[in-house]
Parts: sequence; C-alpha cells; structure tokens
Amino acid sequence: MGYAPPGMTFRAVGIVLCLVGCSSGAASPFVVDAGPVDAGTDTVPIDAVDDRGIPLGGPCLEDRQCNDAVECTFDVCNLGLRRCQNVPDDSRCQNGLFCDGVEVCDVSLGCRRGQTTTCGDDRTCTIDRCVEESRSCTHVDRDADGDGNPDGHCVMGGDCDDADPAVFTGHPEVCSNGKDDNCDGQVDESPCQSPTHDTCLDPLLIQTSGVYELDTSAAAYDYGGSCAPMNPAGRRDVVAALEIMGEARDVDIVAEAPAGVLAVGIAGQCDKLASELVCAAGLVGPVGNTLARVRLRSIAPGTYPLYLWADRDEKVLLHVTEGPPTAVPINETCGSAAPILPGVPLVASLAGTAKDIASRCGFKSGDLVYKFTLSEAQDVAAYAASLDGYGVPIVSLRQASCARVEDEIACGSGAEAKAFARGLAPGTYYVGVGATAPTDARVELSVSPATTPPPDDRCESAPRLVLDRSLPISLEGHTDDVEFGCSDVGAIDAAYSLELSEASDVLLVMRFSSGDVGTIALASASCAAPALACAKESVAPVRAAQRNLPAGSYRAVVEARVGNPVQLTALVRPAAPPALVPFADTCATALLIDEKGGFFQGTTANAQADYSASCDTGAGPASAPDQMLKLVLSTQRRVIFDMQGSSYATLLDVRRGDTCPGAEVPRGCSAGYAPLRSFLDMTLDAGTYWVQVDGYAGEQGTWFLDVRVLDP
Repeated sequence: MGYAPPGMTFRAVGIVLCLVGCSSGAASPFVVDAGPVDAGTDTVPIDAVDDRGIPLGGPCLEDRQCNDAVECTFDVCNLGLRRCQNVPDDSRCQNGLFCDGVEVCDVSLGCRRGQTTTCGDDRTCTIDRCVEESRSCTHVDRDADGDGNPDGHCVMGGDCDDADPAVFTGHPEVCSNGKDDNCDGQVDESPCQSPTHDTCLDPLLIQTSGVYELDTSAAAYDYGGSCAPMNPAGRRDVVAALEIMGEARDVDIVAEAPAGVLAVGIAGQCDKLASELVCAAGLVGPVGNTLARVRLRSIAPGTYPLYLWADRDEKVLLHVTEGPPTAVPINETCGSAAPILPGVPLVASLAGTAKDIASRCGFKSGDLVYKFTLSEAQDVAAYAASLDGYGVPIVSLRQASCARVEDEIACGSGAEAKAFARGLAPGTYYVGVGATAPTDARVELSVSPATTPPPDDRCESAPRLVLDRSLPISLEGHTDDVEFGCSDVGAIDAAYSLELSEASDVLLVMRFSSGDVGTIALASASCAAPALACAKESVAPVRAAQRNLPAGSYRAVVEARVGNPVQLTALVRPAAPPALVPFADTCATALLIDEKGGFFQGTTANAQADYSASCDTGAGPASAPDQMLKLVLSTQRRVIFDMQGSSYATLLDVRRGDTCPGAEVPRGCSAGYAPLRSFLDMTLDAGTYWVQVDGYAGEQGTWFLDVRVLDP
C-alpha cells in the first residue's frame, strides 16, 4: 500500500484488496461511494512533499477522503496531484494562556503542549515571573524585605539590609535605635528623625472637621486592633486623639494612602483592646489607592485614641468630618430591609456595615438592603452612584428569598451602576447596595410598564448577521442574559446569529466606547458556556477568532460593562490551511500574500534584525528579528491584519513601495504588547505593500498573522 511519511495517516479510499471470495458482480460493503482513485499518468512518490514542504499522503479525489481524525490538521485533497495533505495548524491548539507557551499540532497525536514560556534572564539578582494578565515576563530587582529598594549586593547604592524593611538607602536616620537606617555606614548619626505621634503620649490632636496628616516614618508597632496588620514585617502605628466637645456627634474618618496596607481603629481607652469601638482594614480605592474608613454615630463627648496602622513609611491623609448625631442603619439584612419607592432617592451609607448578602458582581464593602412590591408585571431598574468618590458602587436586584447568590436577578457596577430586569411578575423584591470600598451612595428605583425584549437581547431570537460589514448596536433596553468564562457579570449583552454554509475561518471584531470594557464571544447556537472563543479588553477593538469552524449555526455575542453603543463585524471566509513562513528573513525572500488574504504562521527566533519601525521603543535601529511578507493590491481594498495568538509582544509594520522595504504607511505600525497583540484595520490603495512582522522592544518568537482583504 505504500509508505506514509512520519506523522501522516495513510488511508486507501475506494480501494478493495481481494484475497479470497471476491466477485465482480457483488457489491462490497467496504467500498466508499467515491469511485476508484486514479493517480493519473504522473507518478508521485508516496513520501513526497509539495512546493511548500507539506507532506503528501495517500491518493484522493475529494477532501472528505483525507480526513485523518486529527482535529488540529487541515485536511485537503491536492487536486493537482490527487494526493491527501493534512496540514498542521498550531493556531487551533492555542488555549489562550501565555505562560504555558505556544501549543503545537502534531499530525499524528493532535494538539500537544508547547515549550513553557521561559522568563529567566540568568541573573541571580532579579525575580523573574511570567504574568498571565499582561502576557509578558517581568524581571524585578531582588527585594527580600519588600521595602521597594533592591538588595545592595545587586544594585549600587541599594539596600544594605534587605531583611529589614525599615532600612534602606534614603530612609531617614532614626534616632537612638542602634541601626544604620539610611545605609551610610553610620549609626544614629545627626541629623536623625524621631517618630511623631508614635504613642498615646504624643498623639495628633483632632478637634474639628478637616484634613490631617500622619507620618508613619520611624514609628513602631505599639497597639493591637481587630483589623491591625497581621504580618510583622514593616508594620507600625501612629496615634491621634479624637476630641468630641459639647454634645454627641457623628464622626466620619477616611484614611487615605497611595498604596500598601492600611487600617484605622478607634478605642475608648488607649492600649485597651477590649475598649475598641470600631476598626476597619483598608480596601483598594477607585484610583488604585488604599482607603480605610470608620464612622462613629452619636459618640459621646470625650477624648478617644485613634490608631492608624500601616506597613511602610508613608504620609497618610485623614479626612475627618463631624456632623449631627444619626441613627445606625437598621437595613443590614434582607429581614430588616428598608422600603424604597420608585423615583424617591435614598442615601446608602456603607461605612461600618457588614456583608450580609452574596452578589455575582462581588461586594467588597458591607451592604444595605431595600425592598419594594409590584402589583403588576413591570420593568425594573435600580441605580447607584457614589456621592463621595471613595468607592465604585454595586447594585443588585433580588428575589424574595434574597440573601443567596442564586437569589440575584441582575446586578451592575460602575460610576453609575445599574441593574435592570424586564417584566418582573407581581410580588416583593429587594435591592442590595454595596461597593468596592465603603462609600455613601445615592440609590434610586425606577419601574415602568413591561416591555418586549429587542430581538438581539436573546440568544434564541438573535438576528442574522450580514457578513463582512460593520453593524452598529445599541444596548439600550438590553439585559445581562449570557455569561461566559471571560465575560463581566452584570454587563449588558446582545446576540447575533452567524450562519455558515461551509467550514470557515471566522474573525469577530468589536469596537466600544472609551472608558468601557468590551467582551466578544463566538458561541454555539444555544449560547451555552464555554464559548468557542472569547476575549475581554478595556481598549478597543477586542477580537475573537476560530479557524476551520464547521458549517452550522452559531452566535456572536457582544457585551459592554457600561452598556454604551458598540459595533460588531463578522469576517468570514472559506477555511484554508495556514501558510507556513519558514524563511522570509529579508525583502528578497518575502512571502507573497494572495490578494484574497490568508492565514500565516512563522517564527522570528531564527531570523535577523533587519528593519526598524516607528512604533518600537525609541524608534531607532532594528532591535528584534523580523520577517517580511508582500501584498500586491490591484485596486483599493480594506485590509485587516490580526496577530492575536502570537507568543510574544509583536510589532506589525505595513510599508508601501515598489522596492522593499518601502515607506511606512501612515498609522500602519501596531505594537502588540497588549494581550491580543498587533491589529490594523486599513483602507489601502492599489499598489505594492511590504508587511514587516517584528518584535516590540527586542522580543521574538512564534507568530500568527490573519490577513483579511475586503471591499472598502
């Protein structure tokens, strides 16, 4: 039967080997209804390859005779040679993870793990990590005590004691502690710094509303608290004296630091843990800062110690606001929920509240609960917005059973958080309000007559997409109906039908407003999780791709966290095998891109650095190895270049000219340090173009390039 090359599956289709009992008049149950295969008069060796170096398999007359049952190969009958070809397509094996390397397609075994991403730089003085979120390697100077100053054995002028976070070059010399705090070779030399407000004997006096500053430099850890930092390394505290005069008052205190661990507590007596009145650990604020907030209600006149804990030298701001006495909110739980009326705003003061209900949108602060009743089916929307900017509000619509995560109907988060539910039946419902950090939030409820959902709000009624055309989509009146692994809980979505009559390469492109977060997913017709492809980004465009997708009905799902209008484009072409780019190191060996486009795979690991690009770091001489492709357009076309799935921070540069490398096209350079790598969507006039596949900041590796050529 011949020899099948390693990694190839030999199949004799439509051929019967008669050993005994065969009759020309009897039909054989083993014959495939494709007719006999005739290789023609030209004899092709069974172990031959085509002009691209792709092995040739057994004889064939049509593609279906070449199915090797390996999912990641592109199986096709080379009609010119009448031989099967099973082309490996590594892009179909990618699992979306960066740190485990680029998966590869084995023509015998299918998808296999690639070589794990190696981030080591062979320097003992750096901590090397692979960061999945940014799809990059980091090399951080060794800093064992975490004080932000690298070890002095590794860096000139660095930390002289990398086991003590309170000792490093530039640290103030602390008086009388027997240490060389500033690494100048001297101990307790003048000038030196003594801690301020380090104990209850030297507190910062606070008598009125205002902004105060406490400096934790040189301070020691003297007092405990239920929310005090537990890690001994670097922890310290300073003290203020909160003096309430005249009559009982409410006091709101917000401690704010640029970063690090922070906590604030108030007690009745100094160094008496049993007298603790309130204690709150810090949470991440809306701009990445650290906030710790306590609120005392109707506190009696007197003087109270206020402890501020931190894990580093830091100047911490205290925002102190006194006001008339108020009652503690009683609507902490579903059982004590306060009534809320449509159109009547309320203020939810979340400081000091506990977390009592579970939400898919992830309350970080405590929460408050409200309830309302519907006498007829209605659309309902709950809104929440921060009044002080100390946290991002989260609002949740909930069923009568209320407290569990499965009781949640809808939730939303954001500067103007919204949870919307359509056509709620008559009955009692609840609104839960939380935040990313303790904030005062304005809460409002809106009800309106029940409406019919837009066709694109449901997977089962999804309108059919027009292929290769950009579709504007309004998410007004939409709900959160579909959830995939990479999507945002509570974000607003829309679904569209994608009908494929043949196996196709699909690329979905979504654009969305600045300040929003967009998700694009390619899913089954039922929108069941997991999605076939899914991606989420905070910068547009976001893309999802699937190669050699079988004929059938699918769904393209877009989702926006804020719910602003978006745009969706579904680019579809008949499935085609990848074109391998083994050389193409210079213009002289540039690979020609068909004017219809195609999918390309190569590696720059063995190439040379020949050409520079304007969007590289410094835009100077070529720093990374590159490969070149050539595209000749006979008329003006819209051309999309997409490098998602590539294993490194790519750089894509499009140039024009009859001679290589030509001149860079305006806005034709895309640095792919973002997770989805380089992307260009351009309208190009007729002419010759040179496509430079490069690396950002000297990077190199395996790359994928999808080229789509469309009418402008």
